[in-house]
Formats: sequence, structure tokens, C-alpha cells
Amino acid sequence: MSIGIIFLIAAIGFLVLIIAIKWQTNSKKLEPDPQPVRGDDLAIWPFATMPIMTDTEVIFFNKLKNALPEYHIFVQVQLSRIIEANSDETSERSFWFNRICRQSVDYVIVDIDAQTTLLAIELDDWTHNSKARQKADDKKDKALASAGIAIVRFHAERMPSADMLRYELMQVIESY
Repeated sequence: MSIGIIFLIAAIGFLVLIIAIKWQTNSKKLEPDPQPVRGDDLAIWPFATMPIMTDTEVIFFNKLKNALPEYHIFVQVQLSRIIEANSDETSERSFWFNRICRQSVDYVIVDIDAQTTLLAIELDDWTHNSKARQKADDKKDKALASAGIAIVRFHAERMPSADMLRYELMQVIESY
């Protein structure tokens, strides 16, 4: 074998070695080992079931079902499931998402197509009397109105009949 061929084979081997080392280093950087989080080592986490609605909310839900049988009624719906920021910029969408991501409405009335949100309903009780809660309610109302979704509030202690609910809610649905 000539010295040129030996040199060429050595150079190719050296390049393959450098590429292999570089590839191995990059693959380690791309996928670091996840850090353990408290509770990961537990076989069972400390959770138990809980009711999705209070007793008062269940009574109101049944009235809603009787009042609006032709529509779908969803309960405890996160705002981020029914509205979204209409900005093209990711940072703007993230900012506005963070303003609503932990807020929910008690009930959402959806058209029979299961796609069109017609209105949101809140059943307010004594917990809505604090200034902090009122401020949160104002933000929720503003977010929904900005997206074109009406929100109707009823007080839990003055719950209307199914007939009155239908009358009031159909007026909103037909006019909004």
C-alpha cells in the first residue's frame, strides 16, 4: 500500500471519530435526564374524588336542563377552552392566555352542533361578595365579552324557576 492511501484511510478514520464524538456530545445536550419531582417515587398519589358541582349547582343544573333541553350544557368549563387570544404573536397569545388560564365558568350553553358557544352562566353565592372576587368576576366578564360570548349571572339564593330561566336565557341567545 502506498503512503497516500494509508494517509487517506487515517484521515477518514479521524473524521469518523470526530463526527462520532460530536454526535454523542450533541445527543446528550438535547435530552438531559429529567429532574425528579416530589411524589414521583410514590406508587399512589394522595388524591381522592370530589363532586364536580356543589349541591346548589346541581339543583341549578337540573333547572337548566329542563329550561334548555335543545342545547348542550357543560359545567365548570375553563375559559381557555372557549376563548383564545386573537394575536398572531406567540408572546401576546401567551400573555393573554395567562390572564384567563385558571378561570372557569359554572355553565356553558352550547348549540346542538357542539361547537358554538352561545353563552356562559355564573351562579353567584356569598363568595362573590369580596372585592377580590368581584375584580376576578369583572376580568372574566371582560374576557368573555371581548370574545363575543354573553355571560349571565344568577344569585344562588334567588334561583329562578326553569320557565323563568328559559325566558331570560332565550332572550340573551336570540339577541347576542
